[in-house]
Amino acid sequence: MKYRKFSGLDKEVSVLGLGTWAFGGDEWWGHQKESDSICVLERAVELGINLIDTAPAYGWGRSEKVVGKFLKKTGARKKIILATKLGLDKKSPTYKNLRPERMKEEIEQSFERLGVDFIDIYQIHWPDPDVPISESAPVMKEFLDRGLIGAIGVSNYDVSQMKEFMKYSPLHSLQPPYNMFKREIEKDILPFCIENNISVIAYSPLHGGILTGKFHLNGAKIPDDERRKNLKDLEEPAFSRDRKILESLRKIADEYGKTLAQFVLNWTFNRDGITTVLVGARSVKQLKENINCVDFEILQEHLKQVEEFLSHR
Repeated sequence: MKYRKFSGLDKEVSVLGLGTWAFGGDEWWGHQKESDSICVLERAVELGINLIDTAPAYGWGRSEKVVGKFLKKTGARKKIILATKLGLDKKSPTYKNLRPERMKEEIEQSFERLGVDFIDIYQIHWPDPDVPISESAPVMKEFLDRGLIGAIGVSNYDVSQMKEFMKYSPLHSLQPPYNMFKREIEKDILPFCIENNISVIAYSPLHGGILTGKFHLNGAKIPDDERRKNLKDLEEPAFSRDRKILESLRKIADEYGKTLAQFVLNWTFNRDGITTVLVGARSVKQLKENINCVDFEILQEHLKQVEEFLSHR
């Protein structure tokens, strides 16, 4: 495993973090056995992953409870960088709720589910259009000042929202979607984060499994879940276009003796401005495949070829 500095923390973070959305076992991902999730968490730490990212919205508390059971069972709290979030509320018409009083309730609820009294990276999950940033950001600063959290993060914020947030509070990290097929943050967001020493935790690096090639190249059935139902890249004409690109990318991956997924993950965590990428794993087998993306370096000639292939999207 490789590690990098993370803004606001005195511990380095692994370039791969474990995302635990699927551990919630909700309508987005389908059923997930708790015992399988705990096995994945245990093996991830053994293999050098120290960033565990969860959220109350993942199964509406179930994912956090699973992580909490893992921590209690293994005593691994000091080994990991624990990240969770706040701000989503299924009782709200917009599913977002950053009212200060609710934020203060949420952190206590997360502490209880996780069985901890300190969160390394605490992140606002989505901006709330009904609550001004001038009201939500100071609450995050209060959590930091009280020693309840180690770093303040936001997720799915644009540059203007981050600038506004920084008027009222330190900002240590951003968690945006980012992968070979979704690169919008390269234009403004990544340069802003680099300039302001904001660490970037990229999520969805395999684009819902599309960048593994399993749907386009291996003929795997596309799951009927909420996560993939609205992905236009799984529909024509995008599907046929992307199949050609993935075929070309897999040929490069073959030269390194790597799977397409391993090649894609390596490309992603080595992009300028990216600190770490979150990978999901529902089994130890999936975890082991993902983690084998770290031990090689993509040559410049191949990086240029990747850019050429992706230019056809």
